[in-house]
Amino acid sequence: MRRYVLGTWRQKYINIWKATIPSWWKLFPRDLGKWNGSAPRDAEHVITFEDEFGPILLTNRFRAFGETADPDDLLGNEFTDCYLNEWTTLPEELFTALIDRVGREPPREIIKRSGRFYGDANAPDVLNYVYRDFYETKRPGYVLHRQPGGLDPGAENLEAVGRGYYENSAMMNSHRPWWIKRMVHNKPGFTRANAPVWAEWDDDRNMAVKTIPVIKELPVITGTDGGLTPSTVYMQERSNGQLRILAECPLERGGMRELATAMLALEETRFAGCQFVSRCDPAMGAGEDLEEGSDRERLSEYLGREVELAPTNNPDARHEAVRSKIRHTCEGGEPGLLVDPSCKTIRRGANQTFHFRKVAGTDDLGSVAKTFDGHTCEALEYGALVCGTAAAARRTSEIKREQERIRQKNREAGRYSPFGRRRA
Repeated sequence: MRRYVLGTWRQKYINIWKATIPSWWKLFPRDLGKWNGSAPRDAEHVITFEDEFGPILLTNRFRAFGETADPDDLLGNEFTDCYLNEWTTLPEELFTALIDRVGREPPREIIKRSGRFYGDANAPDVLNYVYRDFYETKRPGYVLHRQPGGLDPGAENLEAVGRGYYENSAMMNSHRPWWIKRMVHNKPGFTRANAPVWAEWDDDRNMAVKTIPVIKELPVITGTDGGLTPSTVYMQERSNGQLRILAECPLERGGMRELATAMLALEETRFAGCQFVSRCDPAMGAGEDLEEGSDRERLSEYLGREVELAPTNNPDARHEAVRSKIRHTCEGGEPGLLVDPSCKTIRRGANQTFHFRKVAGTDDLGSVAKTFDGHTCEALEYGALVCGTAAAARRTSEIKREQERIRQKNREAGRYSPFGRRRA
């Protein structure tokens, strides 16, 4: 007899009995085998059947684990594998506690493998640990099978609900684009109706699939935002207008010395041999007329190169510098803004955390909310203000060579004589 014990989990017992168990009964009817349990408590379904290799004893144990549950309560559970239904609604503490509960019944000496987890969910919120572990950082042993959105040409489940189901959902929630993005298009996003600063951002379009190579022939633009959680973003602008975000260097806490140390360590590996055009928040120039100096001066000193103030701190100008790139489509259909997969802070900010406040009691938008991710997004905006200038298109050494060539040509041309000009 081969035994298989599955632990099926939901956040609440009402969800288990109203949704999960009825779906299970469609595949394995209640009168098949032995059913134990009634709402609103644990349940268990024991089924015996045979395949070409002999008899099987299948046991599915239905459990709930809410936000107030204690992980120590799981110590007596033993499963082969676990199924996490609507995974994003389950607390991370449950998953952590269950790791040692799988692969125990039957023992690993018999099944010859460790326990496994299976799960399903709508696209997660960008602050959810499921997003972190399956989208943001690809971990060994983690596999994401992403379904197409309900309105995509390759949409699944249409035989069961029909495309009209998704069309109606999108129509009824047209004033909730944040909801449509996750629940209809199946893309990670945010869970509340805030107003992202870069509203045109498309995670599938603007995030690169693999590491973006550094173009050594172009200068690397750095944008820096100061304060107690300083951050720097590295980028390059191609001749076709595409802005490539190559890396980010955010600090949870620190000053200019700590930021410079982190930047130099990154530049030594990722940007060796590159020339830099560095811009920073104009507020970092405060104190330059005083003896103690400014953050800009200190950062320049620690980096060993000049860091200049960005031309403006006007929010509209900064936001538009990035939004215009997001809207832009390059020749061949390439996006105008492409972000390296290592830039997790920017990705979170673009999807959710870099957003406008709403004025209390109204639908009016106020200033940008101060968040950790927002500092890195603002650093990107300061760097993007350089786009379209000669500094962004040509290395400093090339500009100096061109200037010297022009000066040499003028020297060889001899003294200009106004009398030598011919009249028409």
